[in-house]
Amino acid sequence: MTDNQYIYQAMFLLDNGEVREQGFNAVREWVKSTLEKHGATVKVLRLWGERPLAYPIQGRARATYLLGYIQGTEQTVSAAKHEMYLLGPVFRHMFLKEDEIPAEELTLGIEEIKDEDIEVLDDTPVVEALFEDDGESEVDEEDDSEDEAPEEGAELSDEETKKTAEEGEGEAPAEAATATTETEEA
Repeated sequence: MTDNQYIYQAMFLLDNGEVREQGFNAVREWVKSTLEKHGATVKVLRLWGERPLAYPIQGRARATYLLGYIQGTEQTVSAAKHEMYLLGPVFRHMFLKEDEIPAEELTLGIEEIKDEDIEVLDDTPVVEALFEDDGESEVDEEDDSEDEAPEEGAELSDEETKKTAEEGEGEAPAEAATATTETEEA
């Protein structure tokens, strides 16, 4: 393998619980020291925001995003990824090779922020959020839908098709009987 130095844009998703317990600066320092321990030069490491995730990850609905630009070898990035996978507050990360670091990012560098200035929202467990009672029972909704006859010309779901077939077992559909008769006459 080569020891070529590359510039990487990196995004780290930090566990909100860890950020609340340890403080943002302590968690950011852990990320920085982990990268440096494996030979990377950290040029930029800044808060990108606390946001909801696009989909639940390991029961989490939100994360604190940390954006960084580093310089290092492929082996450096691989070793840092491996350590972050095994331990620490980073539960997802992404490294992209870049041609250069944008000038506006370089001016920010390693941004100093007071921990009390960062609002980290409480992460409602995803399972509880999905099954919160909205005042209506799901059983009632299912029972109502079974009583209603489908509109004429409406397509039936697979489940409804099976029910219709089971209810009418032994009976030949009228259309099928007509098609058979016409074929025999010809």
